[in-house]
Amino acid sequence: MIRALILSLCAVGIAAAQDNKVTVPLSNPSQPMTLKVHLVNGSIEVTAGGNGQVVIESSGGRTRGPRRGDDRSAPPGMHRIDVGPEGFTAVEDHNVVTVSPGFGGFNGISLSIQVPVNTSLELGTVNGGHVDVTGLSGDFDVQNTNGPITLKNVSGSVSASTVNGSLTVELDRVTPDKPMSFGTLNGKIDVTLPADTKAKLRLKTGNSAIYSDFDVKMEPDTTKPVIEDNRGRNGRYRIIMDRSVVGTINGGGPEYSFHTFNGAILIHKK
Repeated sequence: MIRALILSLCAVGIAAAQDNKVTVPLSNPSQPMTLKVHLVNGSIEVTAGGNGQVVIESSGGRTRGPRRGDDRSAPPGMHRIDVGPEGFTAVEDHNVVTVSPGFGGFNGISLSIQVPVNTSLELGTVNGGHVDVTGLSGDFDVQNTNGPITLKNVSGSVSASTVNGSLTVELDRVTPDKPMSFGTLNGKIDVTLPADTKAKLRLKTGNSAIYSDFDVKMEPDTTKPVIEDNRGRNGRYRIIMDRSVVGTINGGGPEYSFHTFNGAILIHKK
């Protein structure tokens, strides 16, 4: 706990001094690590190359300049001094590195982070940014709200979703027997899987089409309606029907879910 606190304070101090790059040593560099980043405004780029440590570089963001009416409220003879872009905090605790923007992250920041190859990710941003990941192996939980997600040359398992943006994933290897999920509301889903991937595909699109160069064996969907009966607690009775189509590749395996409302689904064979 003391180690984590010291790293956190150092990162804040460095950011305040306008140094936009910090290096975070890992407790056990020979073991896999986990990186957690959650932003309100900004982009996240994660690449392989940390060599037993995590290198974090910040850029961009909006400089907090005067708002309308601020100059009129300034005392006579005084002028405003604007502060710079957002800083950040980095905390390491038993090979888990958590990166947070300063002051709530409302002014925006772009983070470029280098990590060892064997790194699992928990990444999320809300506005004005993209999420890019390249060359890692692990479990990936990646979320965006208003922007695209791109994962290239990754290995492992993926759960990725965005609301307004495209989703592009290129997997070199998949973790056997682990389910995966790919989803967006407004955007295309473009996923490349190794040719020998064994999976059950659950596919759903509202206003477009589904394409694949895999030999997909379609099968009946045996999923039953979901019933929620809350009338005993003065609630409602609701039945949910999932109108997905289901197929298998290479004889079937764990379930891979693909769902979008406005956009095509493309499933490539690598």
